[in-house]
Amino acid sequence: MLFSIPESGWWMIAVAATTFFMIGMLVLGAGMKLPEDLRGAVKQPSKKAKRTALLLMPLGCGAILGMNLLRPEPSPTILFLYSVALASIPVALIPVRGRILKNYIAEKRKNPKAEAMPDGLTTAWIISVLSVLLLGAVIALMMTAHHGTRL
Repeated sequence: MLFSIPESGWWMIAVAATTFFMIGMLVLGAGMKLPEDLRGAVKQPSKKAKRTALLLMPLGCGAILGMNLLRPEPSPTILFLYSVALASIPVALIPVRGRILKNYIAEKRKNPKAEAMPDGLTTAWIISVLSVLLLGAVIALMMTAHHGTRL
């Protein structure tokens, strides 16, 4: 059932997952402002650097996908895994982005030289979401044979 979608359909899903990832990364930073007292202490990326990153994201994703398609597995399998991986990153990070920023601000105010680490709840959320999505993808692959028959 999972791989009854034609290969062209999987390509469209991969393009949609890449678009979702790019939009998710833009949303991740949108509206997240540091307080005035920390803006000078933390190096902010320039607008040129942000535009370059935005342009390089699809190129990097395409390079990763292209290298993986050289493997002997069928293309729909690789495209499925690629789509799951890209779509899961914004799903894991966007719900806790405010918490990450608050923790970062608190850590930097306490000790500006120290590297800020996420709190335990944030770490548990991100690991849990990524683990569940990975487990779901693995189960979906295990339940679906590539030749149209069940294992």
